[in-house]
Amino acid sequence: MTFRLPPKALSGSIIILISLMLVAIPIQTNLIAQDAATACMDAERQAQSDISGGTWFALGCLFGIIVYLIALQEPNPPATQLLGKSPEYVAAYTDCYRKKGKQIKSKNALTGCLIGTAASVVFYVILLSSVNSSVE
Repeated sequence: MTFRLPPKALSGSIIILISLMLVAIPIQTNLIAQDAATACMDAERQAQSDISGGTWFALGCLFGIIVYLIALQEPNPPATQLLGKSPEYVAAYTDCYRKKGKQIKSKNALTGCLIGTAASVVFYVILLSSVNSSVE
């Protein structure tokens, strides 16, 4: 003995199911977007506290272009911040952390590199001018 739904009951069930899906999908999509936005804000805040712009500036002054090239590498976020989070949150957090970290490191390293180079040029110009004046 098989159980069969009458055609009207089956079509009514399908209409109800489709209606529920039409309501649920936008809600879920909105929640995912909010989760990603929250993850990005959290990641940027964490990157700012983890990565010292002053350190990258000083390294750029001392070691120049080598440090700038190293600063172009994207940092990885701490794994402890991602435990128990949804895959969407983890993906957004990781992406935003890497972008913000790279921005902090590269901007400060480049600034340090340029200032260090300018200071070196000024130092050598002064040194050469003092050597030339002592020779005469």
